[in-house]
Amino acid sequence: MHVVLYTWSTCSFCARARDLLEARGLPYDETPLDGDRAMVTRLTKLFGRACMPFVLVDGEPVGGVDDLEALLEQGKPE
Repeated sequence: MHVVLYTWSTCSFCARARDLLEARGLPYDETPLDGDRAMVTRLTKLFGRACMPFVLVDGEPVGGVDDLEALLEQGKPE
């Protein structure tokens, strides 16, 4: 499972996503978006909604931290 987080430095939901992944020993790549409103707009269009963090799993948009948590709870293979 390859996870990419697009985050904002002061975002508590982003911290929660990192904590979820680290607690499970899952590696992830993180791209901070601080100040990059254009990228946030592009990701909002890709995901069909605004959320933070934006989470991609295996190249597919998953959603935000609640969606990531639900996916991990489903026992998606690691």
